[in-house]
Amino acid sequence: MNEFIIREHQAKKAGFHHDLHLGTDGTFLSWAVPKGVPTRVNVRVLAIKTAEHSSEGARFTGTIPEGQYGAGETEVLDEGELIMISHSPNHYFFHLMGNLYRGHYYLRHWRNNHWLMWRRP
Repeated sequence: MNEFIIREHQAKKAGFHHDLHLGTDGTFLSWAVPKGVPTRVNVRVLAIKTAEHSSEGARFTGTIPEGQYGAGETEVLDEGELIMISHSPNHYFFHLMGNLYRGHYYLRHWRNNHWLMWRRP
């Protein structure tokens, strides 16, 4: 089963943001979403591609020590089933089925490690 995890992350350097993790085959593709994963339809937000995470790393709740990547507090906000509808190197169209986040979402590569994310109708 594919799954997703969204964490709240209060990082010392990057400030507050959501970490979006999309898990397929035990590896989680990951993005930092500075304004949070959108809950309203057609609201576009920046998503910054980060390193892939293991299942354990994507689920981590607690304090990331000073001096390590992402130092600060993090906690799982929502998780659930991920249905990948279509994807290519430049886009991901998927459906989230969690307690807080449910619906169709789209990630589109913009430039460098910057992506646009929005919830679809």
